[in-house]
Amino acid sequence: KDLIAVRVDQPAEEVAQIMQKYDLVVVPVVDDEGHLLGRITIDDVVDFMTEEAEKDYQMASGITENVESDDALKAQLRGRLPWILIGMLGGMISSQVIGKFQAELSLIPAMALFIPLITATGGNVGVQASALVVQGLANNTLKLNNLLGKLLREMSVGLINGIICSVLLFGYAYFTGFDLNLVKAISTALFVVIIFSTLFGTFFPIFLHNIKIDPAYATGPFITTANDVFGLFIYFGVGHLMFNL
Repeated sequence: KDLIAVRVDQPAEEVAQIMQKYDLVVVPVVDDEGHLLGRITIDDVVDFMTEEAEKDYQMASGITENVESDDALKAQLRGRLPWILIGMLGGMISSQVIGKFQAELSLIPAMALFIPLITATGGNVGVQASALVVQGLANNTLKLNNLLGKLLREMSVGLINGIICSVLLFGYAYFTGFDLNLVKAISTALFVVIIFSTLFGTFFPIFLHNIKIDPAYATGPFITTANDVFGLFIYFGVGHLMFNL
């Protein structure tokens, strides 16, 4: 039986995956010639996995570096302010998008009532999709040989989610007395936004991974902000086409 060992220059993520795969509590560390240099215990791996989980959680919350609650004010600002500014920038761009479609809103003011629903749903869908992809990239289960199948499954989930949510919105808006043309427009727009957000949330982490940027950044405020902006474009674009404005 072959001895399971890891190289001295092997990435920590791979070591953790090997120990998890073979249920090891200790693994020897060897050089390129197979000489024993030391060992890694399960305690070391647990510490590493805890640190990685904390880092990923902070990234998903919009914190760019490891920050503790009792860190100095400068460190707190350096870790938290950048994503707040990005979120503000996204809000400014969103306001510009809404401004570009003032004519549509002046003619159909009720469209403004559904802006929060469109942006919130698109953001949630994008974060869900990106979180699953980031998880697959992190634990090495998302590989080239099964990439197409997993992407198709994610697209199927997005399609079903889009149909269910748009039908529910159609029923809600119709039975609460909104104009039928508006009901058709907002439900169609929601369907398109969900499909787009699923695609964006799926492929953006893969893009980051390919250019050697931590894909965990895709699960944070960036993808929510991006989906807000694109979702508004889609929403007003669909309304513009369906009302022939």
